[in-house]
Amino acid sequence: MFVRNAWYVAAFVHECSERPLARTILGEPVVLFRTPSGPCVALQDRCCHRFAPLSMGDVEADGIRCRYHGMKFSPQGACIEIPGQSVIPPKMCVQSFPLVERHGLLWIWMGEAQRADPELIVDVHWNDDPAWPTARGYIHYKANYQLIADNLLDFSHLTYVHRTTLANAAFPNSHPQITPFERGIRLVREIRDCEASPLHAMAGRFEGKVDFWNRQVWWLPSVFENWAGSVPTGAEGAPHERPGGLHLRHFSLLTPETEKTSHYFWVQPCQFPHGDNSVIEQVGQGIAKAFAEDNWIIEAQQKSWEACPPEIQPLSVRNDAALGRVRFMINELLKQEQTPAPLHSAA
Repeated sequence: MFVRNAWYVAAFVHECSERPLARTILGEPVVLFRTPSGPCVALQDRCCHRFAPLSMGDVEADGIRCRYHGMKFSPQGACIEIPGQSVIPPKMCVQSFPLVERHGLLWIWMGEAQRADPELIVDVHWNDDPAWPTARGYIHYKANYQLIADNLLDFSHLTYVHRTTLANAAFPNSHPQITPFERGIRLVREIRDCEASPLHAMAGRFEGKVDFWNRQVWWLPSVFENWAGSVPTGAEGAPHERPGGLHLRHFSLLTPETEKTSHYFWVQPCQFPHGDNSVIEQVGQGIAKAFAEDNWIIEAQQKSWEACPPEIQPLSVRNDAALGRVRFMINELLKQEQTPAPLHSAA
């Protein structure tokens, strides 16, 4: 089950073109395309006539044409042409989904269209800010999105899963300050006078010990924002406010595909203390390597979870505090969506 009244990333903007793109989101087939003169469009990827995928069709100036019997649909989902038939029944339409193009990402709303408020979209403006060189990528996971969320919310795994990329021996004993708010949770962690992770040492060109910080936000249901960085140790003041620091403005944007598969979009804007922005290529390679390490363990975990008898449940430890809180909040959102609206009696 998925929270439907929320914004999810459907694609990077550059993926949407006059060539239809098929993508399953929250278990529903969606076709994304851009008409020659209009914005990107998201429609149900199923012609209402004989259920052929519209993603196999052709984009035209005023819509998309099904390649089976030639029915054409407008960007709003209305059928505007039936070959051999002049009258178009009102029911001849496909569902359209609210879609917003913002900061290089396409955000889709799969729930009640009247509740799709663009003001609720998470701010990812660093992704197209020239002052922040950015690495980005996509991973298709054979795992439920909440297992990926668990991984992002418990950084104690970095020491063991990411030995050559993000490892920091201090992580297992460094517990973040967790503050819930209406739309998720905030986590703050600082580790002073520690060895820089391999990725931070390379990107920041640090030769000695550093003060490290994480200032994270989990936006319900599935966006992880992580402002992380390192700065040479030994000075006073908050590490993230001191000059000479490496700043990483990371976003992991999870979109459930099915109950057992997920889309994982990530963007990694950076600011380097040495001013050499060419390092972003190495950062992107390092992040991609680290996420491949996560993929390896999480997909194995998914298989193990499926094989486990339902009466056996995982046990929790102290480092599960953040992920446990997020799972609870997601369950509360699911309950709200499943609760029927109260009936109002006539006056």
